[in-house]
Amino acid sequence: MKARMLLGVLLGASMMAGADSAPAPVTAKTEDLEITARLITDQDAQMKAVGSDLKRQYVIVELMVKPRGGYPVTLSRDDFLLRSERDNERGTADSPERVAGGAVLVLGETGGGSVIRSESGDPVFIGGIPGTGGGMPRRIGQNNGVGSSAAPSTTTVAASTAKETPLLATLREKELPLGEKAKPVTGFLYFPVNPKQKTKNFHLHYRGPGGSCELRFK
Repeated sequence: MKARMLLGVLLGASMMAGADSAPAPVTAKTEDLEITARLITDQDAQMKAVGSDLKRQYVIVELMVKPRGGYPVTLSRDDFLLRSERDNERGTADSPERVAGGAVLVLGETGGGSVIRSESGDPVFIGGIPGTGGGMPRRIGQNNGVGSSAAPSTTTVAASTAKETPLLATLREKELPLGEKAKPVTGFLYFPVNPKQKTKNFHLHYRGPGGSCELRFK
């Protein structure tokens, strides 16, 4: 009981730090996880959180994920989807390397057999930049953005090692710890969704090894 109370105090302190006008955290549970999330869309709040407003192209979601089944659960960026109810804009979390914009894109050739990913582990996109109104980006190596492999001898784009910058270091440090976790973890995920929309428009969907749930921000 004492450990749970301490955890609640720490979470509250973390989620309210530097966020005087930020929306209150919301919580949902699956059979194996308890997820608490706070939306960070305000420009000043993003500056306080990571030292950058991310060019106003990203929503930051602060998360606490607590395993509740008595055994570890594996966490991945792709487990979380942020969706806007207003226009159905949606996105899974990007890696710090992609958010910081330090990757160098190089044309290449690939055969079929697997989804094409950058060295940072992200799917590779071409086309418009999310949130800028320049059209929807297309994911190379997939049809309609879902799970199919690249066709043989298709020209693709790969990313070289991201350039180290202070922003990249901060984003890495504050990202939600990923992988197999048996204890509660806290951190940020970065979603390429327009942050200028109203908080009430956003829904966070979790679907992963720990089950599935939806968190609606208020």
